[in-house]
Amino acid sequence: MSNNERSAGDDSGSAIFRRADLERHLKARWNERGEALGDNERLGVSVPELVSHSLSRNAGIDLPYVDLWVAILDECISWLISLDVVVHAGRLERGMMKNFEKSIVVLLSKIISDLTAIRHLVLAGFDGSARTIVRSVAEYMEVLVAVVHEPAFADEFVKSDTPEASQLFWQTHLRGGKLRRRITAAWADFFKTIAAHERQPITETFANWGRGSNPILSGSTHPSFVGGLFAAIPLKGKYRDENWLGTWGDKADFSVNTIYIITQFMFPILLLGSKFPFGIVRGGDTEPFPAYNQHDEFHRHVRTGRDILASLIISLCQETNRPFVFPEFDLSIWPPEQADSA
Repeated sequence: MSNNERSAGDDSGSAIFRRADLERHLKARWNERGEALGDNERLGVSVPELVSHSLSRNAGIDLPYVDLWVAILDECISWLISLDVVVHAGRLERGMMKNFEKSIVVLLSKIISDLTAIRHLVLAGFDGSARTIVRSVAEYMEVLVAVVHEPAFADEFVKSDTPEASQLFWQTHLRGGKLRRRITAAWADFFKTIAAHERQPITETFANWGRGSNPILSGSTHPSFVGGLFAAIPLKGKYRDENWLGTWGDKADFSVNTIYIITQFMFPILLLGSKFPFGIVRGGDTEPFPAYNQHDEFHRHVRTGRDILASLIISLCQETNRPFVFPEFDLSIWPPEQADSA
């Protein structure tokens, strides 16, 4: 790269290699190899033009089921933001961000960030990429449940502040069914008033609800033929005769299932922490979390919104409601083995 290919310096005086500089540099290299490129000419597809067309195309696709589930996802994100505000503001003002509070705030930050990214990807037509994030954020959501259920677990979580410590935390506390056992214990405590012979099956049912989707998520995360296939041709309620691949972004009905999986992991956060964070006192604390304040909008959203959202998630799963909230997929173009894997 020659000096005359660089732009003038920025306000600090340092030279910056800008996008226009890159374009000039690449054009010069192509010209050296015999490609006479004129102004605004290039070899290959212009990705900015492709992305612009993709976004415009997807914005014009009417998918009422996807619109519904994106709105459901929005409600989940909004509630988590309110929870974050209540926890963060309530404790930070008192200078009492101990390991428990730090863990809750950090976990919520990651979960909210990932769920918002999934929302963008779904609307942009990259459901396979969204599922890759779901596989990760599902673990964060379960760790949040585990920390709320057992606040002392936060003392171990805060140690995962380097790549090496994160790997050790995962091996010690999460892998090999360890995280699942924590979630099962949280559900067992929730159902502790039920007769013992009834408690175990219902505990296992709820503890494994979201985890039933793990094979689907693993197929999207780990390299597989079917994962690549659905990236190119996502499942839809109806296929159009159009020369367009999902590779470039294709909003599709399959995203309904992606968001549904998220709600399965959202449900324990809502139900198992039903009293959190109002008036909660942890061992060793001299001051509880702030009491519920009905005049605070975020307090009302967290307390009442928790019940409304949990009830909504349960109702979405009712067999009588499925035709109204879940699309039927057009499997006519798919061989049976690929259709079954969906």
